[in-house]
Amino acid sequence: MDREATLAAEKSALRVMMIERRGATSEQSRVAMSMAIAGRVLALPEVVNAHHIHLYLSIPGSTEVSTSAIIDGLAAMKKQLSVPVVQNGELLTAAFEKGCALRPAQFGQPEPEAIVVADESHLDVVLMPLLAFDGRGHRIGYGKGFYDRFLRRLLLKGITPCRIGLSFLQQKVEAVPVDAGDELLDGVVHEHGIIRFNSNL
Repeated sequence: MDREATLAAEKSALRVMMIERRGATSEQSRVAMSMAIAGRVLALPEVVNAHHIHLYLSIPGSTEVSTSAIIDGLAAMKKQLSVPVVQNGELLTAAFEKGCALRPAQFGQPEPEAIVVADESHLDVVLMPLLAFDGRGHRIGYGKGFYDRFLRRLLLKGITPCRIGLSFLQQKVEAVPVDAGDELLDGVVHEHGIIRFNSNL
């Protein structure tokens, strides 16, 4: 098996393990941990001082970190919000307001019924989901590479928002298998605190 195939197999196995680990946690615990994460996110100076924040809309009934309380808090803070939408295989930034009509998208994630592509040039913070992360700032997502390509595209345009993963601490691993196309996080917010990987957070 060549290096590329080995890496793909390692990532696939890690995804399966992390999905099982999250699924073994009770819904009550996940709700409580998501609320704790929301409180920490809303208190981050980078978030408090941000104007435009990009964040995912968590899938109802899923085991990922819920962003509902974060959205409530950011809306109360009058932040400009945008959310990811996938068009032609690429992740784009769509304008979002709390309470707007939503529909399930290709992979089950909610997205606005009326998609208006937002101006990405002044993005201050990107809050993203993950399945696993390590102490070096590497993350592993759901396997489509949407966020890696999105972050790289922003970087090539000179747009450098603070990259923050939202995760339960149980998703931290010793080392995430990585390749040249994987983008680093600036930090991860979990239920017990914040792990910083560089001076951007």
